[in-house]
Amino acid sequence: MRTKRIWMWSFIFGVTAALFAYVVMSDATVEPASTVVTAELKSAVTEEEKEEIDKNFPNPIIPVSEGKRAISLRAAMEQGVSGYIKSSSHVDIIAYESTKDEQTNKEYRTAVLILQNVKVLGTGKAADGEEEALRYEMVTVEVTPEEGVLLSLASRDKDGFYFMLRNSEDQSVKKEKVQQTREMIKEGESE
Repeated sequence: MRTKRIWMWSFIFGVTAALFAYVVMSDATVEPASTVVTAELKSAVTEEEKEEIDKNFPNPIIPVSEGKRAISLRAAMEQGVSGYIKSSSHVDIIAYESTKDEQTNKEYRTAVLILQNVKVLGTGKAADGEEEALRYEMVTVEVTPEEGVLLSLASRDKDGFYFMLRNSEDQSVKKEKVQQTREMIKEGESE
C-alpha cells in the first residue's frame, strides 16, 4: 500500500510542478535582443521571397499604374508588329469590324484606330522565359476601365485588331476619329 501512495504523491507533485512551470513560462514575454537583428531577418526573408517570385515568373510585367487596369490581348505575329513589341513600348491599337449592306448585299470591312499611345506592360505569358516572350501570342497593355471594356469587345469580334508600334519619343494623339472602310472583294469575283 505504501508504494501505491508514493506513486500517487509523485504523480500529483509532477502534474502540479508542470502546471506551475507552464503558467510561469507562458506569462513571460521574451523581448528580442536587438531590433536591428529582427529588421535584418525580415529584409533577408523579403529578398528570398523576391527571388522565389522571380523564379516562378520568368516573364514579369511592369506594375500597373494607379487607376489603370491590365488587359491581355491575343496577337498573331503580323498583328503584333512581327514580335518587336516589348514591355514598356507604346502602341496604337486598330480594331476591325465587318458589316453588310442589306440593300446592295455588299460586305464592308472597317478599320478604326480605337486607342493611341497605350503602354505595353508585358508580352507572352507569365510562365514564358525571355526567349519565349519574344515569340509572344499575347500582349498585355495598360488601360482605363472604359478602354478595357472597349478592347474586350473588339477582341471578341472575329476580325480582331492590330497593334502599331510607336516611336518612344512620339507622344502625339490624334483628336479626330481615324477610320477607313472598304468593300470586301471575295476570291473568284470579277468587276
